[in-house]
Amino acid sequence: MKLRLGTRGSRLALTQARMVAERIRAKSPGIGIELAIIRTSGDERSEYGDEIESEVGEFSSELERKLLQGEIHAAVHSAKDLPTHIPQSLVVGAYPERADPRDAWVFREGENFDSLSNRWVGTESPRRRLFWSEKRPESRFQTIRGNVDRRMERCLMEKEWQGVILACAGIDRLGGVTRGLEMERLDVNWMIPAPGQGAIAVQCQKEDSDTLKILSQIDDPSVRFCVSAEKSFLHAWGGGCSESLGAFAQIQPNGTLHLRAGVKDRLDRPYKASSEGPAREAEIIGARLVTEMRRE
Repeated sequence: MKLRLGTRGSRLALTQARMVAERIRAKSPGIGIELAIIRTSGDERSEYGDEIESEVGEFSSELERKLLQGEIHAAVHSAKDLPTHIPQSLVVGAYPERADPRDAWVFREGENFDSLSNRWVGTESPRRRLFWSEKRPESRFQTIRGNVDRRMERCLMEKEWQGVILACAGIDRLGGVTRGLEMERLDVNWMIPAPGQGAIAVQCQKEDSDTLKILSQIDDPSVRFCVSAEKSFLHAWGGGCSESLGAFAQIQPNGTLHLRAGVKDRLDRPYKASSEGPAREAEIIGARLVTEMRRE
């Protein structure tokens, strides 16, 4: 069998697709794999495509359309870009191993987190601005778009900037920060990640049993449970990719799933809460936490 994997054409997207291909080859020897590069509406909106704060489905809808038309067997997405509502005939066949879900503070060498002056913090994300301001209320923000490499280049060039906030997963998958920069990984209890951040979702058709069987070999149940809880929270809250909202789940040593989430309150400040329960009840935990937070 030859498996046709759909992916966006950015460097990060291709890196992730190649990672998926390598895992499939390792678990299912003899399977031929072809990468099909597909341009999405998110790529059309920005010359630099990667890592911009997207509208719901902006990076996934075209890939899903190709799946529905049978032009590809599976589509590789960044899980945080995949909407909570997907076409009924499609399913996420695999959530492979998750990269570091945290956000990173990226800054020029010789500076550090505690030596910030009155310069710009580069991020477009309402979520990152909300949680950053919790500790650094004096900060001023500058919108920055583009892929991971482009954002790091801007950090080096723009001397009036303190630094930029990026996802650790993208930096790690691309080989680390640009020369001349350093990074600090931010505590998830403060800077709560976006739902699904650091995870990869591989989507296929529900009725495609051959592809589902192949993808099941690279699926990590713990990642599936965690992303399901985070996305369930997002769905129940009613938000999209650009919401001022974070949700992050972890499986504890005793098998319990712990979900921590944060949203913007009526005074535009972060309100955070957590819930936990059996991992198999991931979606219930996410929805329940929304109910508890709204009640309070």
